[in-house]
Amino acid sequence: MSTGSARRSGRGRPDVVKLNAFLMRSDRLLAIAFVLMVTVALAGITAGETQASFVGTSTNPTNTALTMTVQPPAGQNAAVSAAAGVVQLSWSATPTAPGAGHTLTYLVLRGPVGGPYSVIGSTSGLTYNDAAPADGSYGYVIQAQVAGGGTFVSGNSAAKAGLSDRTAPTMSITCNSGSCAGWFNATVSVTASGVDAGAGMGSVTRSVDAGGQTSTAGASATFNVSGDSAGHSVQYFGTDAAGNTSGTSAQTLKIDGTAPTAPGAPTSVKGGSAGQVDLTWTAGADALSGVAGYTVHYSNAGMNPCLAATPANYPNAAAVGAVTAHTQGGLISGANYCFYMTTTDNAGNPSVASSVAGPTKAK
Repeated sequence: MSTGSARRSGRGRPDVVKLNAFLMRSDRLLAIAFVLMVTVALAGITAGETQASFVGTSTNPTNTALTMTVQPPAGQNAAVSAAAGVVQLSWSATPTAPGAGHTLTYLVLRGPVGGPYSVIGSTSGLTYNDAAPADGSYGYVIQAQVAGGGTFVSGNSAAKAGLSDRTAPTMSITCNSGSCAGWFNATVSVTASGVDAGAGMGSVTRSVDAGGQTSTAGASATFNVSGDSAGHSVQYFGTDAAGNTSGTSAQTLKIDGTAPTAPGAPTSVKGGSAGQVDLTWTAGADALSGVAGYTVHYSNAGMNPCLAATPANYPNAAAVGAVTAHTQGGLISGANYCFYMTTTDNAGNPSVASSVAGPTKAK
């Protein structure tokens, strides 16, 4: 080959030789870069580092996702107040299926009603019991969290308010709509009541004379206690809607439905001052509540002879204490009067009438 043809082909020219060498090296570098890219991609697929974003189960379950759209729970149920300040939460599962290799948990967030909220715990289930720090109302939201190849958290569920109540109700009792102190002379209508400023009253439980317990839903229970006794025992307590229970209170009821005996042998004589008659009698008796006093019943002026001992015949009455003598004043001097007596016990029971005394002229 001639020198001119060698020049036309470019062989032997230093600049051409260098260019060819550069191109060959570039091809090698590109090939190496391509191999590295394929290797990294394959490693990403194997290690679960793809960039797919999906809701629900992956269409390629052998791979996991580096990014995932996680939905919050489908719904949160109404919070339930429980004893000792616990708020019971429950919710429906998230619609997001985490897929193989992922772990689903739920984050529980608490805050003031209306927010903001902060995480207080987590669970893999659909319930959570929160022991709130103090009595009061709180707001709760739930988030779904998927972990595996990264951590993916949903937004908040719809908020629900919950009431923490660890305060037991306050109880009271009435008898015949009044005080339970003292004696009663008939069946007593008893009402045990509770007040609860938190979750509200749930029930009232009582027992009478160590009998079985009876619970009544609501804020009060009304029941009867009967039978003569100086020591009926009523025990009662209240439970609020959260399950907090008050201490047991006890109330003693005294019932005496039996009349005392009548005074015996009343006598009447002219008194020492004008318009007076002096009376004496023997004491009546009462075995349970005791004698409280006596009542002097006397006729209008001019009764002679004495009529039967009835309120109609003896329209005037004077209550005296637990004594056996009394001077009745305020009478018309020189007029005849007749008298009879009754005993009253501490339960208010009157005796039958005594015999009649008189007629006696007032001084």
